[in-house]
Amino acid sequence: MSSTSSKTFLRGALVLAIAAMISKIFGSVYTVVLQNVIGDRGMGLYQMAYPIYATLLVISTAGFPVAVSKYVSEYTALGDIATAKKIYRISFALLAVVGFVCAIGLYVSAGFFAQISGDPKAVYAIQAIAPALFIVPAMSTMRGYFQGWQLMNPTAISQVVEQFVRVATILVGAYAVLHFGFGDSMAAAAAAFGAVSGGVAGFLVMAYYFWIYRRDQKWRTAEFETETLQHKHTSLSTVQILRRLVYYAIPVSLGALVIPLTSNVDALTVTNLLKEQGMAQLAATQDFGLLAGRAFKLMMLPAALAGSIGTALMPSVSQANALRQAEATSTRILLGMRVAILFSLPAAVGLFILGKPIDIALFRNAAGFHSIQILGAATFFSSVQIALAASLQGLGAVYIPLQSLLVGTVLKIALNFALVPVLGIDGAAIATTVSYAVAAFMNFTSLRKRIGPSIAMGKMLWKPVFATFVMGAFTYAAYRQWQHLRLITAPRMDAFVVTGVGVSVGIFVYLFMLILAGSVTATEISAMPKVGVPLVRFFRRVGILN
Repeated sequence: MSSTSSKTFLRGALVLAIAAMISKIFGSVYTVVLQNVIGDRGMGLYQMAYPIYATLLVISTAGFPVAVSKYVSEYTALGDIATAKKIYRISFALLAVVGFVCAIGLYVSAGFFAQISGDPKAVYAIQAIAPALFIVPAMSTMRGYFQGWQLMNPTAISQVVEQFVRVATILVGAYAVLHFGFGDSMAAAAAAFGAVSGGVAGFLVMAYYFWIYRRDQKWRTAEFETETLQHKHTSLSTVQILRRLVYYAIPVSLGALVIPLTSNVDALTVTNLLKEQGMAQLAATQDFGLLAGRAFKLMMLPAALAGSIGTALMPSVSQANALRQAEATSTRILLGMRVAILFSLPAAVGLFILGKPIDIALFRNAAGFHSIQILGAATFFSSVQIALAASLQGLGAVYIPLQSLLVGTVLKIALNFALVPVLGIDGAAIATTVSYAVAAFMNFTSLRKRIGPSIAMGKMLWKPVFATFVMGAFTYAAYRQWQHLRLITAPRMDAFVVTGVGVSVGIFVYLFMLILAGSVTATEISAMPKVGVPLVRFFRRVGILN
């Protein structure tokens, strides 16, 4: 893999990772504030609308943005720019129509969904969120087109703008509605409308980038060079394009549905299994809240980072595979795997060591820290599984990640029934970790059959494992030393400070050990947006980087 190709992938992955982190921070902040603004009932009405919207959004997009990204990357690599553009236009038109139908359908049937959700007043929130089903799928297709060109900035910026506008609408809208005396049901509707305003904002950002890149001489030059340097293909018919998109999109969509299904396994089983063991309703519900509201929320950030790596990795692998460049394909897969490991391994160890102070700092007490520690391991396996799935999708083996997730989900259900009665919510956390580990192993086995022994997990792991071990030792030492000092008496403030100290020490030591062990190169560091080149200069000046 050339230095330029490596930089392109890494920069794209890091840009998307930063956008995902910012979006997650916005998302974490608004839920706390909104709860205080509209109260428990208003929050309940809002939460009745959002899962319905999220499920229909997965159905309405149906994996098409990922399929667009794959096929655009392939056909641009082969020089068939006309087909790449035709794929985008057909996908955009199809998802606009499907999204429109879903939006109208949800709006019309809002009363029915409100009834089965348990509160008729949820109808306003469901109606308010319905128009987003028309806007967001079309915007997602635009993102897929840019990702196929391996241009990640438009997606990243539109995601941040979308989330910012969404959160602003949620908080300002809910507060204004309550201020003018319209009640909590209308406040929940104002909050739900944030998905619409955020979607419009993200769409406008993508439209702006389309306008800019069409006028940009570099864009035109890139198209011209690709068309002239590579052999051309006969443009596919509309029916052929639809067949390819549907073949690829359906398993991606089903895989996207399996992930929330895994979370719903706990919602449907944990509380009931705890009650069967004699636990009271209130205590069982509270325990489930510790699992879902604390441990799983903390697991989501590393998963979002891994998703960013997968988004950048898939078109990169697909491009090399389309050109039948076996060595480049293997190299890009290995780089993607290595980046996923480099991010997720220290996150897993950090959650294990600092699980207790993190729990106190964010949630006021340490009631759920054992589950947080266990799910630390799940963050590693989940991240590796996502990177492996993206690689397989790039190779065209799109049904294998779906199969591995389904097997993992069945195993999760079985382990919940076996472990929750004995270990409580820690048993559910163990079940989640094992299910992701099995899915990752299945993906790894399938990928190795396709690209051969070049994917040696041991070689990829030993340097990050060594760096993580040293990082963990220093982080644990800093944590224990702070406990002995007892400089701050307020428990929550103490937890905030010790978490900050531990994370800072961990990041510094981990980066230092990675560079010392030669696990990251100057090219990879310089791919970091804005700070990469200055960091390389600094590390070279102090003599820890050649």
